[in-house]
Amino acid sequence: MPTSPPNILLIHSDQHRYDCLGLHGHPQLQTPNLDRLAAHGTDFSHAFTPAPICSPARASLMTGRWPSQHRCINIPPFDGYQPAQTDTPVLWNLLHNAGYRQAHFGKYHKELPGLPTDYGVDRYACEERDYERWRAQQRLPRRERQNGWFGEIDPHTTAEQSRIAWGADLTQRAIQDFSAEGSPFFIRWDPSEPHLPCLVPQEIADLYPPETIEPWPSFAEPLNHKPPMQAKQQQAWGVDGWRWQDWAPVVSRYLAEITLLDRYIGRVLDTLKDAGQLENTLVIYTTDHGDLCGGHGMMDKHYMMYDDVVRVPLIISQPGTVPAGRACDEMVIHELDLASTICAAAHVTPPPRV
Repeated sequence: MPTSPPNILLIHSDQHRYDCLGLHGHPQLQTPNLDRLAAHGTDFSHAFTPAPICSPARASLMTGRWPSQHRCINIPPFDGYQPAQTDTPVLWNLLHNAGYRQAHFGKYHKELPGLPTDYGVDRYACEERDYERWRAQQRLPRRERQNGWFGEIDPHTTAEQSRIAWGADLTQRAIQDFSAEGSPFFIRWDPSEPHLPCLVPQEIADLYPPETIEPWPSFAEPLNHKPPMQAKQQQAWGVDGWRWQDWAPVVSRYLAEITLLDRYIGRVLDTLKDAGQLENTLVIYTTDHGDLCGGHGMMDKHYMMYDDVVRVPLIISQPGTVPAGRACDEMVIHELDLASTICAAAHVTPPPRV
């Protein structure tokens, strides 16, 4: 490890399948920037979420504990939800006390009591509130969906006006500002994408015509002898009996959202390089959990533990510190192990039980 603690840039998306990266062999998906990040770092091929649902997984990242320990086991406003117990300092507290400037942009799923700014975060922007305010300032209509959770083309938004671009711009500015200040920084960008519903600009959707999308390998698998809840899941979403041509537009928009995200990840990485911080920054890309998106003929993520939802992408890079071009096949529980890894990188002693 370097003698001084590095900057840390964590790009933490929502609901990104492990197999939806170019480097993981998807035959159509274009993710050149994430592929580039992996080429300059280490790709963890067997990273798994501690819980395939947003708030519990995110709470594990901040506390370094299993959901059974921190007790956040659902998402608001559903039954059983409560924020994680914070009887010891969370990751933000630890880095703040170590002198890190901190920013959090995008999704915050109430995984902790209060707001990020209560834990030493200097800059915080919430996409549900602040992005919509930005849209209003640009005289853009509110993002509205006509197709429920199944996604659609957004006719009013270009790639540059997308929520992903908005979050990337805030992240780029924080990199520039914190770099000028000279203190180490921890910047976390949490785009909600590619979580359904995928509302994508036409220019990006056109990259993936639905008729060209190949079925997931698991799509044709029958649910015979499977837990009855899986058939009920199909019924609850109204997708029982769907053929692949019914699923293809949904999957097309999901792939398009990932390519749009990859484009702006590239811009963030370029800003890090232009600021002279690339070699002194630990860059991490991961997500909270995966997505069925038609895998096994089901939607979203609930009531099963297939690889589609529990296996996640995890790429870590820092020139001269993290081995480049390496594929690590050791099993990691990414949110838990990242908490420890970030503490080690920052020269911070984590609390007991992390």
